[in-house]
Amino acid sequence: MLNRSLTEHATGGFYGSRRFAERLWTELVSPQQGMGQDRWQVLQGDCYQQLVDTLDEHYPRRFRLNDLRHLVERACDARLFIEPKLPWLDELFNQQLMRNGDMICYRETQVQAYARLAAELDPTLLVGWHLSGWLNENPQPTAGDVCRVVSAQTPFFAPLPNPFLPHAEGHVHLGGVATDSAVLGDYLLRAGDSDGLRSSDKDGVWLKNEKQYLNPQLKRMRQLLIQLLEHSGREQDISLQLNNPMVVKERLPDWELLAASHATAKVGSAPWVCGQFAQAMMRGCVNRWLWLLLYLCCLYREPTLLPSWRVAILCWLQMFNELRRRLIMDGQGLTRFVERYFQGPLRRNGASLLQENVRRLLVGREDVAEVKAMIGTFSSNFASKLADAVASNNRLHAIIPPYIFGEHEISLEGSAGHYLRSMERWHFCGHFSRTQRQKRAPGRELEGLWKSADDLLTGLSRQAGWTLPKFLGGQLNQHFQFHPARWFRGLDVAGDENDLRIELFAPILRWLRRGLVSRPDGEDASSGFHLSIHAGEDYSHPLSGMRHIDETVRFCEMRDGDRLGHALALGIDPAQWVARQGEMMVPLDEHLDNLVWLWHYATTLSSRLPLAQQVLPIIERRIARILPFVPWLEPPELDVDHQEGDGISGSAFVAMPPSVLYRAWCLRRNCHHLWQKLYDDQPRTERERCAVPDAAVINNLSDIAARIYRYRHQHMAAMSKLPLVVVRMGSEWDGQALYEQHCESVLGVINDVDTTQELEFMHALQDYLMDHYDDMGLIIETNPTSNVYIARLENHSEHPIFRWSPPDESLLSNGGKYNRYGLRRGPVRVLVNTDDPGITPTTLRTEFTLLREAAISLGTARTVAEEWLERLRRYGIEQFHKNHLPVFDEK
Repeated sequence: MLNRSLTEHATGGFYGSRRFAERLWTELVSPQQGMGQDRWQVLQGDCYQQLVDTLDEHYPRRFRLNDLRHLVERACDARLFIEPKLPWLDELFNQQLMRNGDMICYRETQVQAYARLAAELDPTLLVGWHLSGWLNENPQPTAGDVCRVVSAQTPFFAPLPNPFLPHAEGHVHLGGVATDSAVLGDYLLRAGDSDGLRSSDKDGVWLKNEKQYLNPQLKRMRQLLIQLLEHSGREQDISLQLNNPMVVKERLPDWELLAASHATAKVGSAPWVCGQFAQAMMRGCVNRWLWLLLYLCCLYREPTLLPSWRVAILCWLQMFNELRRRLIMDGQGLTRFVERYFQGPLRRNGASLLQENVRRLLVGREDVAEVKAMIGTFSSNFASKLADAVASNNRLHAIIPPYIFGEHEISLEGSAGHYLRSMERWHFCGHFSRTQRQKRAPGRELEGLWKSADDLLTGLSRQAGWTLPKFLGGQLNQHFQFHPARWFRGLDVAGDENDLRIELFAPILRWLRRGLVSRPDGEDASSGFHLSIHAGEDYSHPLSGMRHIDETVRFCEMRDGDRLGHALALGIDPAQWVARQGEMMVPLDEHLDNLVWLWHYATTLSSRLPLAQQVLPIIERRIARILPFVPWLEPPELDVDHQEGDGISGSAFVAMPPSVLYRAWCLRRNCHHLWQKLYDDQPRTERERCAVPDAAVINNLSDIAARIYRYRHQHMAAMSKLPLVVVRMGSEWDGQALYEQHCESVLGVINDVDTTQELEFMHALQDYLMDHYDDMGLIIETNPTSNVYIARLENHSEHPIFRWSPPDESLLSNGGKYNRYGLRRGPVRVLVNTDDPGITPTTLRTEFTLLREAAISLGTARTVAEEWLERLRRYGIEQFHKNHLPVFDEK
């Protein structure tokens, strides 16, 4: 979670406080009449107290009360609402942004502070406030100057890209790209009457409560916005407008009429800017949100504006920034992300804003991107819309055929060739979802997953729909061979990795990318899918995250060029993570899996690492201590297998060696759903051979590991309830005290301890796995800002990319900072990406800038940091083109 200062919190509170906005709204709809100037002094005092209370409530006992009061007093002075000034905006702009010709961009030397600020309030407000001051400068800018400057601003106000240094986005979710302004604008600026957020019978309790809160807020914002857009120099108190049912409107003004009504307004005045905003809405301009905030800032600066209108503007800005923060992920864990942010009611329409998405992804004219979405998203309709967005972003116009329906006759010379090359700047990675809408047995999930895989292959071989004009006639065009299925290049498993295990998806992934499959006649040979799988991003214990990564690598049979998404558990120091986490809540079966998996690697490394020999007996005692509580080590009651086999009883299972448990863990690469359908027979079809490679072993009832594999799935189908293990960091004496006590589950909870030696061995094991995976040719997809927002990291300097692939490789020397045990031979391959640049506000080039500043703050020389990032940039481009196949192949 991103760590911020008191000033940053206060700024976010002043421009995005729910309680502050509620107090201002109350003042607008229930004004204190007859108080004169005292009305604003009372309101100022209330605002002061509301802001102090909000900050102290959100961050309890973190800041001194007198520090809070001193800081807020500076903002809420006696002239608030009376004078055309707003606190902090000018100072923040001068500190973090700058003018560069017609461009306004963040200062690269202040990029970390800028990233923190962007989580609290929309940077567009800073730019709008600054430009509103520029409009009053002498000499005053012309209409052409203002329009040129506003239309020139880049997404996130990032510096202009170097056209000769293209960047490759290798891990970005299409539904997480849309910016906050685009998503909120879809609700606030929608034509006609706003029906708000519709409820559904499928909504959970949290979602219902969220919609109940948001709908009144959106309605208030819309009412205020309508009044503010129709201000037109009125001297009447806005409270009279809001309290008059004959005047209150629900529909936004007609943009054409609004633009016409301000056609003769003075250039640079608030009415003139309002007219420009109306024109931007008519044309669908990408910077219409900047025009809107510029208008509100210009209106606030009007010297003769009544204080009540300034109250209305600040109230609107506070509600906007408070809602905007609900669109930004800044909290611990993927469960919070999936349930509260990505599936939030305001986020639902984000995936449809392709124009905004492409503008944010493909900033440079040679930039490329691999975009992620659900596997069912890919279709001719989707590709057509994305083609439109890419062409529009490249300012390429539609290709005119030589005659009606003559797209297939279009030659590839001139603009048509440029158009087709722009279509090669992206490809698609389809992901299966781990998120369960309701808790149910894994077998029911697998039926749907296998069907999705079949539908994918059917869809990729489908010919219908690909002769659209956007594809220049597709396969009918004699000038090129069209292979639309080549846009689909990767496979992923995304979502909350604590929900569904990778073992459910691995057999499907292995089958989908089997080689030498049948293809339609005439189709050229091509390579198969690469894997880009989320693993080790969020976990309840460092061992859980590391094991999830290892399961992904093993069960999915990853190979050279495959990628691990996030993989934080492979880089964040376990002792640091545990110290911040405190108590770790781990289900019993997961805890046993972790210990057995750790035991295996302790035996593997015992011959070359003395620390592994030290922890082996500790791990074995911990395994033996919790085995009696694991139900799936023996069959459920009334199970037919209970009387079969070699007569091994549950008590014998308790005494079994960890090696047998590890073999049972390895068998999880098999699809239990398809194995059941074999009825103890051998696999016959290609699908069965891919999905159940160990059928002969599982069918052998005399094999104890096979019996454990079968019993576990029987208990999972019955959804047996397991105790919870609470793991804490402790000393050897703490661990010894647990061994001496009678181990029992009190209220379904078992206590356990991670000793210092074990945490240190986990650190060494991370190094060992890093080296092994790099030797396999695997790549880690890093997503710095996303990881800082969601994981247990407080700033970009703590990101494990500096351990995986440090700018100064001398840190990887034997015994060095990042190779304490001599288990590594060099850096790991990494890619830099954004993940969800709308949910965690950033851009790809901003990620590189953040890493540069973080590297410098860690003591790396600037030139070394820049050379390191240049290598990473080139590597990203190389990987995109390595995986990309030409969709439009010239004959």
